[in-house]
Amino acid sequence: MGKLSRTFFRSGTISRDLLPLVRDALEGKYEVDREIARGGAARVFLARDGEGTSVALKVLHPELAVSVTADRFLREISFLSKIDHPNIATLLDYGESDWLVYYVMPYVPGPTLRQHLDRVKKVSVSDTLRIARDLLAALTYAHEMGIVHRDVKPENVVLADTGPVLMDFGIARAIAQSGQDRLTRSGFAVGTSTYMSPEQVSGAEDIDHRSDVYSLGCVLFECLAGRPPFVASREELILSMHHQEKPPDVSRFRKDAPESLAGLVARALKKEREDRWQTASEMAKALESD
Repeated sequence: MGKLSRTFFRSGTISRDLLPLVRDALEGKYEVDREIARGGAARVFLARDGEGTSVALKVLHPELAVSVTADRFLREISFLSKIDHPNIATLLDYGESDWLVYYVMPYVPGPTLRQHLDRVKKVSVSDTLRIARDLLAALTYAHEMGIVHRDVKPENVVLADTGPVLMDFGIARAIAQSGQDRLTRSGFAVGTSTYMSPEQVSGAEDIDHRSDVYSLGCVLFECLAGRPPFVASREELILSMHHQEKPPDVSRFRKDAPESLAGLVARALKKEREDRWQTASEMAKALESD
């Protein structure tokens, strides 16, 4: 282990430039080009594998890496390599090197849904329907394998030429399972407040596939309305609204949204799990029947 990496992690200091450490730790395995994104759990680097194929190399944030048990995290994500669906990014590789905990997915060119929303503000109804169909297909596939995403949000959707691709499936669960009470002490929350289901807000231990249905409802609401269902100046207020307030009718913000689509989103956003679409497949069938 390099002296620089040891000092970096033991001191708890967050490096502004993690790139040299990543290059050093994975030298000979990946040629790391540059950092291309920062998510809630990881920093993402564009790299090339031994065959010259471009990949997205994701390194857990250092402050998060010291709050999880690396061996258990890697065990938790290992089964994700079995996922094979065109709308889900496949797990290609994972490991720990020089105190860096990393996982690798294909590099999918294209803007994220967040970047697209920042540019267009509101997504066309036809594009929203296409995004809904493809993401519901991805969720149906993964849920039938017993995998819940836990962090469905625009930042985790890449709008590839072949259709939207959902990134980081199962990573949030792996973090939660491998961190346990140390994550609570570090202040890290699994999920993103703007898209977090009421049961996630309340800290329920039995998070299931219906949480993803709720989060997708938030994403589709934002595609149509140009804003999430709940907006507030402080994160704790947003969390409270998810738990207590009825979401607005998306038709208030999008007059051309079909009534059936607005109703589909409204049911996905029900507070009680039993009142939502019970599966992504059920929601998809309702979408196709309109």
